[in-house]
Amino acid sequence: MTRKNVDLTGQKFGRLTAKYPTDQRKQGKIVWYCECECGGHAYVSTSYLTNGDTRSCGCLKVEQDISNIREGYEKERVDNVVMSLFKGQEPRKDSGTGFRGVSKYYTRKSKELRYRAWITVAGKRYYKSGFLTPEDAYFKGRLELEKKYLPKENENETEK
Repeated sequence: MTRKNVDLTGQKFGRLTAKYPTDQRKQGKIVWYCECECGGHAYVSTSYLTNGDTRSCGCLKVEQDISNIREGYEKERVDNVVMSLFKGQEPRKDSGTGFRGVSKYYTRKSKELRYRAWITVAGKRYYKSGFLTPEDAYFKGRLELEKKYLPKENENETEK
């Protein structure tokens, strides 16, 4: 059962308005030149227009990303720090120490292996170095840095 080509000229699909069919075909479907409400344009296959897969020239994706990522983080900020980035985070799979915020280094003079804890808060990095084991660096270094430099969530809630 084949369907005849439908004229989509002037029809709106989300933010796109179909202007004219092109000579291009994608999987046997006509590719339409469409203009977007934002002033952009896109070439979109008939099936993507009619089933709703494509609704803009790409501007909608950018707006959704801003909304989902940036505004989502804004809700989790305490004193300009996104607290969810610090709580319950497992170390990366390629971590050399097995602990988040712990790295190894060699001392300058004696070239002995040591571990340092670090944390980045509001764009500034803080260190605590000289630990013999990664466990010490995490429990005596990283957690102490978190206590010292991360804002207290409870204090902010009582101020509101």
